Amino acid sequence: MRYISRWLEKRLAEVLESHPVVVLTGPRQVGKSTLLEHTGFLKDWRYITLDDPDSLDQAFEDPKGLLWEDKPTIIDEAQRCPDLLVTVKYLVDKSSRRRKFILSGSGNISLRQAPRETLAGRAKYLHLTGFSHREINNFPPEGVFSRIWADHNVKSSTVKLNDDLMRYIWRGSLPGVILAQNDKIALERLSSYVDTYIQRDIQDLVKIRHPQNFRRLMAALAKATGWESVQEELSKTCGETRTNVSRYMSLLKDTNLLYELKGYTTKNERAYRQSKYFWFDSGSACFLAGINSPAELKKPRFKGRYLENFILQQILSWASLQLTMPEIFYWKLKAEDREVDFVVYSAGKAVGIEVKSSEEVTFGDTRAMRDLMKFHPEVSKGIIIYTGNKIYPVASNIYAVPWVVF
Repeated sequence: MRYISRWLEKRLAEVLESHPVVVLTGPRQVGKSTLLEHTGFLKDWRYITLDDPDSLDQAFEDPKGLLWEDKPTIIDEAQRCPDLLVTVKYLVDKSSRRRKFILSGSGNISLRQAPRETLAGRAKYLHLTGFSHREINNFPPEGVFSRIWADHNVKSSTVKLNDDLMRYIWRGSLPGVILAQNDKIALERLSSYVDTYIQRDIQDLVKIRHPQNFRRLMAALAKATGWESVQEELSKTCGETRTNVSRYMSLLKDTNLLYELKGYTTKNERAYRQSKYFWFDSGSACFLAGINSPAELKKPRFKGRYLENFILQQILSWASLQLTMPEIFYWKLKAEDREVDFVVYSAGKAVGIEVKSSEEVTFGDTRAMRDLMKFHPEVSKGIIIYTGNKIYPVASNIYAVPWVVF
């Protein structure tokens, strides 16, 4: 499989100039190890993977011996031996922060918690998502959203729509699935990914007595992607207690497979606070929901929901490159049927994003966005993402933007 350069390579180089340790997290199979093995400026770094049984044994029994060589070092699958991080801290401090380390792993509980305690003030966290649409097509990171976020002018224009949106949504963001030669191979890889995750990652973290119930929970969450999920209803669907449902959802979030979006609201505003949940990858969500081909996504009850999940992937990919990771919310009034799918917020600044599966956007389609901007002055601009081919202002500070250039 050919290597496609990742946007995060530049950010990684920048961070290593100011921090002795970088912790690179992200879901399994998004390309963390591949990035570290192929990034040019890392070619002279020592590479250790704790998937190697000998290296793992030495990490537990002789960590100083494992890291004896005084050169920058990559430790892949670092979550398998959290105690090794004490030695990393010791070597960084002993060298007056001259020694450089990159710790990579799937972002499970041990990798997320232990470094924060051990490496405080020394480590910077970076998150690798799956491929965004722009990244897989070798476009620059700065799309229309980047220009709007930076308060740059956006000119009206017409764009080409040569890409098959339904296939992009269905395949998602995992490199092995995106680059599969045909949809049959892509489906097989999605199946293998889900099964391997259950057998490896989750069982590494906690013993699940009834894996079939956990699988049903994942399917229920995938079918309800972008909706407010009630744990009592999920409990009935998958046959687990509410306590276990809560615990399993926490595991899915800790391993970066499930994203929780909270309601964007002020103290006295009558807007929803209940969380929504999205999968990190629209392809995995489609597979778990039983959508086994791109053609099935054309059904109205599927298209809009999984298009939202796909757009969230693009937002998360952009957010991972920012100096400060923005927060992502949704906004929905209780009294009226008005909702803005995403509100991206950072340092007192916010942009609203709505997703529509239609091929045109009218002024009437901006009502929810206009309400959001009226109630929240910090939301300076709005974007309506749609499936048409023109970029244009559809209302004051609200732009219609084709998905392909977002």
